Amino acid sequence: MHIAYHIGAHSTDDDLLLTSLRANAPMLERNGVIVPPGDVYRPILRETVRRLQGAHSDRDAEEAVLEAIVDGKDGHRLIMASENFICTQQKIFDEGSFYGKMGQKAVWLRNVFPHHPVSFHIGLRSPSSFLPAIFARRQNISFEDYLGDIDLESVSWHDVIERLRFAVPDAEITVWCNEDTPLIWPEVMTSITNLTDNSALHKRHARLREVMTQDGFEQFIAYLDSHPKITVAQRRWAAVNFLDRFAKVEEMDESYDLPDWSQGRIDDLDAAYEKDLERIATLPDVQVLAAGGTICAPQPSEDSMSVGFA
Repeated sequence: MHIAYHIGAHSTDDDLLLTSLRANAPMLERNGVIVPPGDVYRPILRETVRRLQGAHSDRDAEEAVLEAIVDGKDGHRLIMASENFICTQQKIFDEGSFYGKMGQKAVWLRNVFPHHPVSFHIGLRSPSSFLPAIFARRQNISFEDYLGDIDLESVSWHDVIERLRFAVPDAEITVWCNEDTPLIWPEVMTSITNLTDNSALHKRHARLREVMTQDGFEQFIAYLDSHPKITVAQRRWAAVNFLDRFAKVEEMDESYDLPDWSQGRIDDLDAAYEKDLERIATLPDVQVLAAGGTICAPQPSEDSMSVGFA
């Protein structure tokens, strides 16, 4: 069985991928893809990881854990998701490093099922919004104390993914840009399920629905229904056009009241994030799902179509 781990990151999809997949559980099971509820596998994995402490599970113990999770279901792919698989959000900066436990904990997860193929899937987010978002989940601590000795210039997703790649060299790794998810959510779902077609998936536009008005979303779905042969590039460009008209401004425009969090700092962090994404794309055997162009600003391809709004 292929074990697909969705490992976050924190403050990205807030379990939307798991709930989107769970909405398709019966259909996915018919296609050999098992997506158990989080409260089934999370305590089992947590206890197993603690017990093994990175050691390889023997085959009998491995199969016992697998059976406890799948509960008699037949399949060839098991999907499990938690933003806390690597660490809790309180420990993101433990030991003065950004996701410093990524390599170690990825190995621990991998070694729970040493005789099965494993993949890791993770959404990334620009530090300019990621850092304020995770800080907002903390209580009774100042932003300065939360960061501690962390130099903001050292917050590098490339380094995190590079450590992951080095730690689990036999595992498939898929990365996407959280800012792109309203446009690429169907492909994120397709990638982690390993399906060749996402047209039958419910919730395949769930992320777009979150940032678009009800009226706009209904018009977008009607547009897709009227263009059944639309390509992926065309669908994404249509989504951009609909967002131009129907975006929920309060969902798209994030503002944070933090010390020294100026527009200049935001621009610098976003620019560094762009470079990080480019470097991640050069790492060996790392698949990057992207909408194209710059962060959340896809450019029309040669096969893009005119949406033709009235």
